[in-house]
Amino acid sequence: MFEIFKIHVCELVAFNKIRMKKIIFTALIIISGFIVLESFGTKGLGKKDGSEPGYTGSPGDTLKNCTVCHGGKAYNEIGWIKSNIPTSGYVPGATYRIEAIGYGVTHNRFGFLVSPQAINGNLLGTLELTDTVKTKLVGNNKYITYTQNGVDGLDSLAWYFNWIAPNAGTGDVVFYGGFNSNQDGHKGGDITHLSTLRVKETGTASVSNLTNNLNQVIVYPNPVTDILNINFDLNKSTATKIEILDLSGKQVGITLTENLKGMVSKQINTADFKSGIYFVKIQTENETVTKKISVIH
Repeated sequence: MFEIFKIHVCELVAFNKIRMKKIIFTALIIISGFIVLESFGTKGLGKKDGSEPGYTGSPGDTLKNCTVCHGGKAYNEIGWIKSNIPTSGYVPGATYRIEAIGYGVTHNRFGFLVSPQAINGNLLGTLELTDTVKTKLVGNNKYITYTQNGVDGLDSLAWYFNWIAPNAGTGDVVFYGGFNSNQDGHKGGDITHLSTLRVKETGTASVSNLTNNLNQVIVYPNPVTDILNINFDLNKSTATKIEILDLSGKQVGITLTENLKGMVSKQINTADFKSGIYFVKIQTENETVTKKISVIH
């Protein structure tokens, strides 16, 4: 009798173990489903309400962008952030209208995150909402992003807000923006784009000493995989040479030589470079600036 009872107990324990494994497996499937649904443009079965702060791709955000959550790679774009700031520069304390616009052929869900920052990540100026239905401020008002009511569009979607310029003497300000879009909230179709808008303070050429012609040299992302962005400011027109050198000083890739002036943005394709350390050398008639970069594949 004791042996029969012992057999039944063992069978019951084994049955419970099997049932518990099924319960755990089912729970994991459900949790995984929610994770998939929590892609851009979705939250559960709804739409996500904005981006978390710190994903604009700026140096101050340690170059993090939407790909951290959405995967894939980020594509650099020009002109996705626009303003009515004159070419002569912003007037300290004045209010300007900023437009952030995302594009995605056949896409109908869009999102963005924009922040005007210094190279160290400090907020420059003040962001001001003009559309509380489609946009909101996050990260102690350092970033502006979309709301769940501001994601629907077809092929493109624009958001608008104000920017109150910072105090005199601030100098150059860069608006960094991360954009993401997809079709009906399906994460597998997410595409991430990055764009910047650089503006200067009226009456100044740059934050740097005005006696320098070549100012505000920014090279990013660093490390870089495929596309390297090179931004700098020239007070006056001058012959400018941009080249990439390896550790031995040998030129790698294409050398750019042009007469340039003002805010300059260039892109270098590093996809064919071997992984390693390189130098970006920018040379004008009287000045040379060199920046070290890492290429990782």
